[in-house]
Amino acid sequence: MMYTLIPLLSIILPILVAVAIVFLIRFLQMRDGRRSPLTDKLHHGPGEQLRRELEKSSDGIDEAFMTISFIGPFLICAWALPQLDWSKVKFGLGEWILSIFFVGMLAWAIRKVTRLVAKRQRLREGLDAELMTAQLLIPLASKGCQVFHDIPADGFNLDHVVIGPHAVYMVETKSRRKPGKGKQSANVEYDGKALRFPDHVTSKPVEQARHEARWLAEFLRGAAGENVPVVPVVALPGWYVNSGRNAHLSDVIVLNPKMHATFTGKHGDKPLSDSLRNRIAYALMQRYPALP
Repeated sequence: MMYTLIPLLSIILPILVAVAIVFLIRFLQMRDGRRSPLTDKLHHGPGEQLRRELEKSSDGIDEAFMTISFIGPFLICAWALPQLDWSKVKFGLGEWILSIFFVGMLAWAIRKVTRLVAKRQRLREGLDAELMTAQLLIPLASKGCQVFHDIPADGFNLDHVVIGPHAVYMVETKSRRKPGKGKQSANVEYDGKALRFPDHVTSKPVEQARHEARWLAEFLRGAAGENVPVVPVVALPGWYVNSGRNAHLSDVIVLNPKMHATFTGKHGDKPLSDSLRNRIAYALMQRYPALP
């Protein structure tokens, strides 16, 4: 009886471990007490319902292929195992090698599942933050601004680009979960160099925004035929940004994307001409890939 259970466990155990890992990660996230800073509702974009149906169809196709892949070996095991004379089965060197290989592959799969589940959570939070920023930037169109999203660059993407009356704004959106409860848990301090969240300090978003803005300025100089003022911006939807007295000395602006006045301010030496704004918009649109 014990020998019969070993092959069955080799099939069922990996599935049980994977499910247990997913539930454990979710439990730890709930116990951590962190929550999304986003309180506003996300509006549906064009084709939202179709996109969700496509995702369901893709998940259904994956499940069907997994069933096709496993049903054959499972049926063979279910048919062959009861017919074996387990009293004559010996556990030798070959079996030890197979067992070690099985344990190694299981450990590799567990590590990969753990990393992918955590990555999916980060991607989902990042997507929600970018969608919220895009939604909050919509009113800028009535103030003479043009807004572009997810523009492919050289090895990275620009989350949002706003063509304002006096300058172009490269907006990098960041998502951070709030620790604890109360308004203080959603406060972030900006001193012009780093962001001081309630539980950690980081300067990476500021440096990233500065790097991407430099790339955009260089690209627009070649595409539009003249220098274009590009202002790096870090958007933190759902957060209350408290800028210190030295924040204005930095070339990088950090804000909640609800603060529309920044994008209509006079950050350039002179207003952008209509001709230049059109060339900038055309150059940005050319970065998008063609439909297949």
